[in-house]
Amino acid sequence: MTDLIIWRHAEAEDISASGKDTDRALTARGRKDAAKMAKWLDDNLPADTVVLCSPAKRCQETAAALSALNKYKIKTEDFLSVESNVERIAFALPSYYSAKALLLVGHQPNLGLLIVKLLGMHESACVVKKCSVWWVRQRTDGDAKSYYIYGVQQPGK
Repeated sequence: MTDLIIWRHAEAEDISASGKDTDRALTARGRKDAAKMAKWLDDNLPADTVVLCSPAKRCQETAAALSALNKYKIKTEDFLSVESNVERIAFALPSYYSAKALLLVGHQPNLGLLIVKLLGMHESACVVKKCSVWWVRQRTDGDAKSYYIYGVQQPGK
């Protein structure tokens, strides 16, 4: 994997009709922001990007904005769920290393903690805002791998 693109779900309702956190849907603003970011991603992602998404409704709806552009299939992965943790995510990623670019759609704090882990930052140093995209690029020097922030994008107003 050369590029790891991290997309936090867009703004979601505070409470779902079922009362379950995983059933929270996007708000009108969340749908609008997801559409903006999906357009930006569509303009910038490599064509062969693998897209993985949390099973939570708000993440599925965020990713659906990208799949609506008819270029990307979204694969749901439990390791990105609300109940997961950064160790589980980091453990699962090597199975996707053959992909040139990997897009993860998930939740804070795990996405921020993953960035922290990859970059070797202090644990409280990274907050991924709703619907923002963090693009992390991998450098390889022999057997050594390091990561750097290639870019951060927000949907704007």
